[in-house]
Amino acid sequence: MLVLAESHVSIHTWPERAYAALDLFMCGDADPYRALPVLRAAFRPTTVTLSENKRGLIP
Repeated sequence: MLVLAESHVSIHTWPERAYAALDLFMCGDADPYRALPVLRAAFRPTTVTLSENKRGLIP
């Protein structure tokens, strides 16, 4: 887990299934999509499934 000022990144792994789930929780003007190329290069997954869940007060 990486804890940032108002955000966090966590990685949940299931090695027996060769599976990892990454959570990017960002607040304010942060753009979590900018992290995707870095994470893809670092982990080199065979597949990526992306879902976005907005939380809190959404205008």
